Amino acid sequence: MKIGIDAQTILSPKLGDAAGLGHYTYHLIDNLLKIDQKNKYVLFFNYKARKADIEKLSKQNVTIRRFPFSYYKNFLPLAYSETLATAFFLRDKLDVLFVPGGRVPMTYQKKIVVTGYNLAVKKYPELFSKKEALKYKIKPSAFKRADVVIASNQAAKSNMEADFGVESEKIRVIHNAFDEDFFQIASVNEIQNVKNKYKIEGEYLLYMNTIKPSNNLPKLIEAFSMLRLLLKGKKPNSNYKLVLAGKNGWLSDEIHQVAKDFGLKNEVIFPGYIAQEDLNPLYSGADVFVSVPIYEEFGATVLEAMACGIPVVCSNVPALSEITGGAVQLVDPYDVDRIKCVILKVLDDDVLRREMKERGLEQAKKFHWRKTAEETLKVLEEVAK
Repeated sequence: MKIGIDAQTILSPKLGDAAGLGHYTYHLIDNLLKIDQKNKYVLFFNYKARKADIEKLSKQNVTIRRFPFSYYKNFLPLAYSETLATAFFLRDKLDVLFVPGGRVPMTYQKKIVVTGYNLAVKKYPELFSKKEALKYKIKPSAFKRADVVIASNQAAKSNMEADFGVESEKIRVIHNAFDEDFFQIASVNEIQNVKNKYKIEGEYLLYMNTIKPSNNLPKLIEAFSMLRLLLKGKKPNSNYKLVLAGKNGWLSDEIHQVAKDFGLKNEVIFPGYIAQEDLNPLYSGADVFVSVPIYEEFGATVLEAMACGIPVVCSNVPALSEITGGAVQLVDPYDVDRIKCVILKVLDDDVLRREMKERGLEQAKKFHWRKTAEETLKVLEEVAK
C-alpha cells in the first residue's frame, strides 16, 4: 500500500516550528515510520523544508517529494495552483492521501483522510486574524470530501458536527500526544541554569504557549495582579513572577502592554520561544502551571506540565476537561477572581499539591505518540482498502 502524507507544515521541529500543527505532523510521521515498515510512504514537502530536517524522516520505505511550484503559489491564480497540486499528488498513484490540517486541493478526488485543526475560527472569529480566518474557510470542503476526518478529542468531534456539518460516522477520535522526555524531571542545577538564562528570580507561575488572544492572557495577568497582593500579605518574603513563555503571535504587543498597564512590567516575564533543551527545567521549576484559554484544540503543554510533576490550573473548556481526567484544578476562563482563588489554593495546600502531582503523572502516561500512530495507521489502511 502507498500512503501519501502532506508534510508541508513541518519546517524545523527542533528550532521553533514544532508547535501546533507542525509538531503534530512531525511526531505522527516519525512514529508511523517507526511502527510500519510494510507500507510505502510518499512525504510531500514545500521549498522551505531544509535537507537536514527531511533526512530525519528518510527511511527505506519513504519517497520524498518537494512541490516544485510552491515558491510561486502566492503569485498564481488559486485554481491554477490547486490544479498543479492535484497533478503532483496524482503522479504517485497513492492508495490514500493523509492531510494533517485539512487543506486539500479542490480537484483532488481520490481517497483522503484529514485531521481537523484550528476549528475555533468559525465559533470565535474575533480570536483570529483575518488572514487566519480566511485560510480556514476552505476546511468544510475538505471535511465533506474526505473519507475519514480525524478529531483530536471528543470535543473536537462535537465541534466538527455542529459547526462544520461533518457526519458523525465519518469522524474518528484519535488523541494527540506529547514528547515523553518530559517525564525526566530536571535537576536543581538545570532548573537554576534555565532561570538564570531567562532572567527569572524567585518563585514563578508558568504559562507555555503562543502569546495570542485565544489564550486569554489579559485575564491571566489580571488574576496574577490580584494574587500578588494576597501573597504579599500571606507570604511577605515571596516574590512570585508570572512567566508567559512562547513565541509571539497575533496581537502579542497588546498583551505585553496589558502587563505594563497593571504595573507588572518586571513581574510578568516574556522570555519568548523556549529552546527544546530548556523546556523540562522551566516546567520543573514552576510552582504551578496555569493555562486559561477561551478555546483549546488539544492542550499538549498541559500534559507536558503534568508529566513534569507540576500542579496544573487550567480552563474548564471541553478539550482540557477531557484530557486532564480530574488531575487538575479547572476554572472558568472568564472568572478572574476564581482563577486567582484557585491558584492561591494550590499554592497554600501541600496535600493538594502532592495529590495533583501524583494524579497528573498517571494521567499523562495515557498519551503516547506511538498509540496515536497505531490508531492513525489503522484508519489509513481501512480507507485504502
